[in-house]
Amino acid sequence: MTGQTWVVCGAEFIEGDVIRWHEGVFQSSRYDRKHRVKVGERSITAQVLFDPTDQNELLELQVLASEGTNPFKPDELLRRARRTVSHEDTERLAWSDEKARASVLDSLPEAQRKTMQAAQTPATKPMTQPSPTRTVPPVATGAPWRRRRASAGAYAAKP
Repeated sequence: MTGQTWVVCGAEFIEGDVIRWHEGVFQSSRYDRKHRVKVGERSITAQVLFDPTDQNELLELQVLASEGTNPFKPDELLRRARRTVSHEDTERLAWSDEKARASVLDSLPEAQRKTMQAAQTPATKPMTQPSPTRTVPPVATGAPWRRRRASAGAYAAKP
């Protein structure tokens, strides 16, 4: 795939495009299975086989090349959400005839165009964010078992 022209597209790719993006590779933590630890990154080049018209369905992608940590095999099928694949650095392989691609974009249903636009807009952040130096409010001192013993009368004789 060297010598090809790649165009930065973000979320603006359609069925039939060849796209490439980078994603993190995560693994369960040894100490806490609920948390995941980032173990590396991989880059994936894939062709979009199915582009859904709504955001509830997943893209179907066929891997052409993959490198990095735990790479995928060529011709492997992946399913990803559009928001997972569409970042600022997502690129697509330029078509030999971009006018034909533009006409395909114009013929897309309105729902599919709205999905592409929704994936491009960043998520809105809340108006008030907690400061990074936020302190924890003071809590009652003493361990919980001492409170239970005190309520049971074990330490009632102590001054």
